[in-house]
Amino acid sequence: MAPYISTGIFWEILKQWAKGAKVIVVDIPLLFEVKMDKWTKPIVVVWVSQETQLMRLMERDGLSEEDAGNRVMAQMSLDLKRSKADVVIENNGDLDHLNQQFSKVLSEIRRPLTWTEFGRSRQGVFSVLGLVTSGLFVCKHFSIGS
Repeated sequence: MAPYISTGIFWEILKQWAKGAKVIVVDIPLLFEVKMDKWTKPIVVVWVSQETQLMRLMERDGLSEEDAGNRVMAQMSLDLKRSKADVVIENNGDLDHLNQQFSKVLSEIRRPLTWTEFGRSRQGVFSVLGLVTSGLFVCKHFSIGS
């Protein structure tokens, strides 16, 4: 991925975070290959069997079986991506089944935050900044009065 594209994605994520977005979905097929997995949490991989992947690729793009196989082999395997994922959504079924699984994942992601997750959130960062600023003000006020 060209650096200007990954920089653009990073800034878009930052803008959404600053606006208070609770969930930001970033669809990056080459997430691991371009090392952007370091910037995302949780990592959700939509997994499909290789047979289904080839069939869908041939149908969608009108490729021969050989061309579709070459395209799949040029990428990191979905099994390896699956092993690196925090959450795996199986996509061998129909669209309704995929949507049901995505809804379950989304409800899990929207659960109450842990303290670590809160600390990384926009609200957590501003809370910490507010506490530090207030603490510095109080310390300065009392040290000047002494």
